Amino acid sequence: MIETTAVLGVAAAALGLVLTPGPNMMYLVSRTVSQGRRAGLISQFVVTAHGRVWLQSLCLGSIQIAIAISVNGLIVLSAGAIAGFLAGRPLWLRIQRFVTGSVLGAMAVLVVSDRARPMPA
Repeated sequence: MIETTAVLGVAAAALGLVLTPGPNMMYLVSRTVSQGRRAGLISQFVVTAHGRVWLQSLCLGSIQIAIAISVNGLIVLSAGAIAGFLAGRPLWLRIQRFVTGSVLGAMAVLVVSDRARPMPA
């Protein structure tokens, strides 16, 4: 039904999409524009000769959901562990707040001082 390479490909793509939001929409739009409306709905990992498209999509979508839940769960657990670590160390908490505030402030200054022209729609 579904090849192992397709499962691994979807798992790798799902991991990449979870870690870097945004590329999924670029992928969908570029595929739709270059290959038509139908190509934008059916992923490159679904092979119509291997059986029912809906069943393949269900299996591959389940893999994507499992990876997204796993990665997001690990992020939440890591954030909780870091918060617990910082809660017991007030000096580290102040340093973390200073560094984070400095980075966000520098990013705000860069955004405000950006002289690039916006791209026309």
